[in-house]
Amino acid sequence: MRRSIWKLARSRNYDGPVTTSWYYGLRFNHHFSGDISQCTYIDARYEPNEMYAAAKLIGPGMCVVDVGANEGIFTLMAARLVGAGGTVHAFEPSPRDRDRLVANVSINGLSNVSVHAAALGRVAGKALLQVAGAEHPGHNTIGGFAYAETAAYSVEVEVTTLDQVAEASALRRMDLLKVDVEGSETAVLQGGQDALRRFRPIVVVEAQEASLQQMGSSVPELLQLLRALDYEIRVFGPSGNAETLVGDRLIGLNLLCLPVSRPGDGHR
Repeated sequence: MRRSIWKLARSRNYDGPVTTSWYYGLRFNHHFSGDISQCTYIDARYEPNEMYAAAKLIGPGMCVVDVGANEGIFTLMAARLVGAGGTVHAFEPSPRDRDRLVANVSINGLSNVSVHAAALGRVAGKALLQVAGAEHPGHNTIGGFAYAETAAYSVEVEVTTLDQVAEASALRRMDLLKVDVEGSETAVLQGGQDALRRFRPIVVVEAQEASLQQMGSSVPELLQLLRALDYEIRVFGPSGNAETLVGDRLIGLNLLCLPVSRPGDGHR
C-alpha cells in the first residue's frame, strides 16, 4: 500500500512531507521527491545493517557526532539512544536538507541535538557546496558528483574541522563519529586527528572510491589514515555483518572502525 501511495504521489509531483511513526517512538518526515523516501517510507528503513550495528554501540549519556546528517535519519536514532544525558552534534551544510533535519528534530522534541550549518574538512575556510537535485538529496558534495547528475544549485558554506568543533564545543567525550560526506571523508578525519586520538570514538564512515577521487583522495589513503590512528577496520559486506577487512579490498561501501585501545573514563 505504501508503494502505491508513493508512486501516485511522485506521479503528481507531490513532495510532502508525509509524517509517519519511526523507530524508538520517533516520527519522521518523508519527502517523496527524493530517492531516500523509497527506503524510509516504503521499506521503513535505511541502511538497516549499519543502523542496527550502530544502535547496539550507542548508549545513554554518550556524545555522537553526525557529519553529513542530511534529513536526520541517523541523528534522530542517536538522539533517542543517548537520552537526556547525552548529546548529538549534527552537521549539515545544505540549507534545504538542514531545514528538513531541523524539522525532524523539532517534531520529536529533541532538546539534546545541536544542528550545525558548517561543513567539516581538513582545514577551516569556505567551500562551494554543490546541492544535488530533489531526486538525490543524499548526493550533496564539495567535490564533483560521483554519479551522472548536475547540481540544483551551489552555495558557499563555512568549513570547520572536527578538532575545532571539539574545542569550541568544549567536548569532554566523543563516543561515536559517523561520516557520510560524498568524498570528503578523508578530509574530515584529517581535520580531526587530535580529537580521534584524544577521545577514541567508534567511527562509521563511507568509503566510496569514485567519490573520494573527486576530492583528490582514495580508499587506500582513507584506510591508511585509519590504521595510522590505530583503528581496527571492518566493512559491511553481503552478509550484512561488519566483517574484518582483509588488505584493502572492500566488499561494501560502509566501514565500522573500532579503536584498538581507548583511554580510561578519566578523560571524559
